[in-house]
Amino acid sequence: MANTIKIEEAQKKIGKKVNEASDVIQEKVEKTYDDVIDRLKDERDWLETELKHEYRNARRYVRANPEQGVGIALAAGFFVGVLIGRAIR
Repeated sequence: MANTIKIEEAQKKIGKKVNEASDVIQEKVEKTYDDVIDRLKDERDWLETELKHEYRNARRYVRANPEQGVGIALAAGFFVGVLIGRAIR
Protein backbone atom coordinates (compact mmCIF):
# COMPACT_ATOMS: atom_id res chain seq x y z
CA MET A 1 0.00 0.00 0.00
CA ALA A 2 2.83 2.40 0.84
CA ASN A 3 4.47 1.68 -2.50
CA THR A 4 1.23 2.50 -4.32
CA ILE A 5 1.02 5.88 -2.59
CA LYS A 6 4.65 6.65 -3.47
CA ILE A 7 4.07 5.68 -7.09
CA GLU A 8 0.97 7.88 -7.28
CA GLU A 9 2.89 10.82 -5.77
CA ALA A 10 5.70 10.28 -8.26
CA GLN A 11 3.18 10.17 -11.11
CA LYS A 12 1.61 13.44 -9.94
CA LYS A 13 5.05 15.10 -9.72
CA ILE A 14 5.94 13.85 -13.20
CA GLY A 15 2.58 15.07 -14.50
CA LYS A 16 3.19 18.53 -13.04
CA LYS A 17 6.68 18.69 -14.56
CA VAL A 18 5.33 17.62 -17.96
CA ASN A 19 2.61 20.28 -17.78
CA GLU A 20 5.16 22.94 -16.80
CA ALA A 21 7.47 21.90 -19.63
CA SER A 22 4.61 21.94 -22.14
CA ASP A 23 3.64 25.44 -20.97
CA VAL A 24 7.21 26.67 -21.46
CA ILE A 25 7.39 25.08 -24.92
CA GLN A 26 4.00 26.57 -25.85
CA GLU A 27 5.17 30.06 -24.83
CA LYS A 28 8.38 29.69 -26.87
CA VAL A 29 6.44 28.47 -29.91
CA GLU A 30 4.01 31.39 -29.68
CA LYS A 31 6.83 33.90 -29.34
CA THR A 32 8.71 32.40 -32.28
CA TYR A 33 5.52 32.40 -34.35
CA ASP A 34 4.88 36.06 -33.52
CA ASP A 35 8.49 36.95 -34.40
CA VAL A 36 8.21 35.18 -37.76
CA ILE A 37 4.91 36.93 -38.54
CA ASP A 38 6.46 40.31 -37.68
CA ARG A 39 9.46 39.63 -39.94
CA LEU A 40 7.19 38.54 -42.77
CA LYS A 41 5.11 41.70 -42.41
CA ASP A 42 8.26 43.83 -42.54
CA GLU A 43 9.44 41.93 -45.62
CA ARG A 44 6.04 42.37 -47.25
CA ASP A 45 6.10 46.11 -46.62
CA TRP A 46 9.63 46.41 -48.03
CA LEU A 47 8.73 44.37 -51.10
CA GLU A 48 5.56 46.38 -51.68
CA THR A 49 7.56 49.62 -51.54
CA GLU A 50 10.17 48.25 -53.96
CA LEU A 51 7.51 47.04 -56.40
CA LYS A 52 5.78 50.42 -56.39
CA HIS A 53 9.11 52.13 -57.00
CA GLU A 54 10.00 49.82 -59.90
CA TYR A 55 6.51 50.16 -61.38
CA ARG A 56 6.84 53.96 -61.32
CA ASN A 57 10.25 53.71 -62.99
CA ALA A 58 8.89 51.41 -65.70
CA ARG A 59 5.97 53.75 -66.42
CA ARG A 60 8.33 56.71 -66.65
CA TYR A 61 10.60 54.82 -69.02
CA VAL A 62 7.71 53.78 -71.29
CA ARG A 63 6.35 57.33 -71.34
CA ALA A 64 9.78 58.68 -72.24
CA ASN A 65 10.41 55.95 -74.86
CA PRO A 66 7.03 54.84 -76.25
CA GLU A 67 8.43 53.27 -79.42
CA GLN A 68 10.78 51.03 -77.44
CA GLY A 69 7.90 50.03 -75.16
CA VAL A 70 5.78 49.04 -78.15
CA GLY A 71 8.72 47.16 -79.68
CA ILE A 72 9.36 45.24 -76.48
CA ALA A 73 5.65 44.41 -76.16
CA LEU A 74 5.59 43.24 -79.80
CA ALA A 75 8.68 41.05 -79.32
CA ALA A 76 7.29 39.57 -76.09
CA GLY A 77 3.95 38.86 -77.79
CA PHE A 78 5.71 37.17 -80.69
CA PHE A 79 7.82 35.08 -78.33
CA VAL A 80 4.80 33.99 -76.28
CA GLY A 81 2.93 33.18 -79.50
CA VAL A 82 5.77 30.95 -80.68
CA LEU A 83 5.86 29.15 -77.33
CA ILE A 84 2.10 28.58 -77.37
CA GLY A 85 2.24 27.44 -80.98
CA ARG A 86 4.89 24.85 -80.15
CA ALA A 87 2.97 23.68 -77.09
CA ILE A 88 -0.18 23.07 -79.14
CA ARG A 89 1.55 20.85 -81.73
